[in-house]
Amino acid sequence: MVIARMSGQLKKLVNGNAELKIEAVDVKECIKNLEKQFSRITRELCDDKGLVLESINIYVNGDNIRSLQDLATPLKDGDEVDFMSAFAAG
Repeated sequence: MVIARMSGQLKKLVNGNAELKIEAVDVKECIKNLEKQFSRITRELCDDKGLVLESINIYVNGDNIRSLQDLATPLKDGDEVDFMSAFAAG
């Protein structure tokens, strides 16, 4: 089991839950399994090609998946997956 956490506005996608326990071998499967419970997850996190939207950051144990293996980033029991809206400064 991994711990999936939604922050800020993304909590609305999971009925306000701060933390969810999910079975997943990688980040892609984590999103897929969240989708089984909360039908809007994938379209809010990913584009029509299945890639993570620029406006979303996903961290595994504090590391951005874009600097790891992106959606193929492996997960193991006890890992923490944080989903956050990206903020742009200008």
